[in-house]
Amino acid sequence: MKTVDARGQLCPAPLIMTKRALDETAKGDTFTLITDSRVSFANVSRYLNDNAVTFSFSENGGEWTLVVTKNTAAPAENSAAAYCPDNDIPHLKKGDFTVAISSDRMGSGDPELGTLLMANFIKAIRDLDTLPSKMVFYNRGIFMAAKSSPVYGLLNDLEKMGVSLYLCGTCINHYRLAAETDTGTVSNMFEIAQIMASSGKVIRP
Repeated sequence: MKTVDARGQLCPAPLIMTKRALDETAKGDTFTLITDSRVSFANVSRYLNDNAVTFSFSENGGEWTLVVTKNTAAPAENSAAAYCPDNDIPHLKKGDFTVAISSDRMGSGDPELGTLLMANFIKAIRDLDTLPSKMVFYNRGIFMAAKSSPVYGLLNDLEKMGVSLYLCGTCINHYRLAAETDTGTVSNMFEIAQIMASSGKVIRP
């Protein structure tokens, strides 16, 4: 049985680790999650209950062990912010790299596929063990940070996890998205250039 060790992690990290384990577990199979945070135990339990996922648990010396059985299809992609209080800001490891999003599509093939790939890429960024220190959004990449974006909730999660988000103000105005963007910091191209120039590595999907 696979064991997911979330000890020492604050919300939403244990919840994200639970989601990842559910994605990787075949229907009918079981995995174990261990956490030493009462808040994380409560939040993960609520998430599993809300998605009708079967689990049992035990507590020993301030550690909670949940035995989770994937008896349903993949749970809904709900924002971790819906389960984690605002004061539960995790201190996850952040790397010296910046992710630059310049389009709402990934690659140059089929547009529908490109949109799906970009959304999946940002989801994968959120699930990394080492997070970027910053993410910058410019040109059509600004659409990924709009309220109507399929990854709007994921970007809110990343911001709660300590990743700084910078949105090109000129791009927001050009695409008339001022009313649609309330995540991150509205920035300018000089600051975005400084961020990219000072990063150890820049990833451009």
